[in-house]
Amino acid sequence: MAAALSEEEMEKVVQCLRSSFDAGKTRSKEARTRNLNAVVQLMADHKQDFYDALYKDLHKPVQECQNQEMDFVVNEANHFLCEMDKIMEPQNVNDGSLLLLGKQAYIHRDPYGLCLIIGAWNYPIQLTLMCLVGAIAAGNVVIVKPSELAPATAELLERILPNYLDKDCFRIINGGPEETQIILKQRFDHILYTGSQRVGKIVLRAAAEHLTPVTLELGGKSPVFIDKTANVSLAAKRVAWAKITNCGQICIAADYVMCPAAYKDRFIKEVYDNMKNFCGGDFKESPDYGRIVTERHFDRLSNLISSHEKEKIVHGGETDRSEKFIAPTIIDAEFDDPIMSEEIFGPVLAVVAVEDADQAIKYLKSREKPLVMYIFTSDKAVQKRFMTETSSGSLLINEVLIHSAAAAIPFGGVGFSGMGSYHGNHSLDMFTHRKGCIIDPFPGPSELTLGVRYPPYSPTKTRLVSLFTKTFSKMERQMFFLIKLALLGLILSVAVKMLFYN
Repeated sequence: MAAALSEEEMEKVVQCLRSSFDAGKTRSKEARTRNLNAVVQLMADHKQDFYDALYKDLHKPVQECQNQEMDFVVNEANHFLCEMDKIMEPQNVNDGSLLLLGKQAYIHRDPYGLCLIIGAWNYPIQLTLMCLVGAIAAGNVVIVKPSELAPATAELLERILPNYLDKDCFRIINGGPEETQIILKQRFDHILYTGSQRVGKIVLRAAAEHLTPVTLELGGKSPVFIDKTANVSLAAKRVAWAKITNCGQICIAADYVMCPAAYKDRFIKEVYDNMKNFCGGDFKESPDYGRIVTERHFDRLSNLISSHEKEKIVHGGETDRSEKFIAPTIIDAEFDDPIMSEEIFGPVLAVVAVEDADQAIKYLKSREKPLVMYIFTSDKAVQKRFMTETSSGSLLINEVLIHSAAAAIPFGGVGFSGMGSYHGNHSLDMFTHRKGCIIDPFPGPSELTLGVRYPPYSPTKTRLVSLFTKTFSKMERQMFFLIKLALLGLILSVAVKMLFYN
């Protein structure tokens, strides 16, 4: 890994990237297309390198490397390559109002300029390069700060990215908390941070010094609710997958489950049976089961498990610090147990008995807003209640995790779980300013109507300005539509008469 930058060197990097942006190096359609294709090529050329780095950092299985890291990056790039013509065109928003009569009204997407992306260790490719792709498509220059907790991947990115993207426009900077503090002293035009609430607050305070807009992708305790109408076996299978993927180190992992007491024992048995089936019965020897990222995180999870009575640890609990291995663990919990006080972020699942949706919703309303909720029910009334009575970044019914791969769905939190969202065109919204533009191609003739805005004022001018700027009611709009139809019919009838009777 390269030596850490000093504040003076960091200032030079920022100045270099800003000069590149001001020179227009990243704004044109050709530049954006070239850089997106370069990222796609990078992913193809270094597939095995990424597999090796992710295994070294997280013991990540090849399928998870491919489907949950690399595919995200390539799919995002291909999405923007297909959408590039539309991205570059201003959006016509003339609503036909009297105020905009004869004028052109557009929304033009302005790239922010210099963006900072601070990635996370649990998905060190997806949460750096996928975000970079969105910033490239928007026309920005970018500094990417990978997580130091996934050092093999961070070093790989620092080594290979300059071979594909101009380092005067896109820069990888590695380092720990001290280097991040140096980076945050600089002025950026947008910051995207993925990680914990604690560091998110630090990023937000630093951004406030320059009034820099920020997107925070945080996390929290994402709940699962299962009611009596649900397919319990399917819920157990999907929750099991959502919990052991990446060894549970996912911000959208199922953190805890609420279900009726009558189904709790069955659910616990089936979810653990599925976990064993996924991993061939031996978690430690399975090539499809990962490891905890650091000894510090391992110790936190081990202490969290051991803080519960043995009878509450229904399955699992085995650990090996030398390998940073923690077996999938299920705890028969109560709401006041230690495991319910913090985000787990590991292969430990709490299951709590509730009477019904009323109790679950009441509990959820008393907690911080999670990044996602997973609801398993066939009752449409219950589905609607969770949709309208609870707040979360996303809501999935009878599904888990897949929203993160859907480009059409905004991915992001609310309140304690974050602010802002991205993925697909939502990334474009995040990395650009939507600039409103009005063009008057015939300023002389338009004075015939809007000339009434100028002093000296009069009651007649006041009424006319009110008319030109009025937002018409639904009934008035329907009336104008009928008038338009009548006028169109009149014009057509005159045209027909002229055609056949002359």
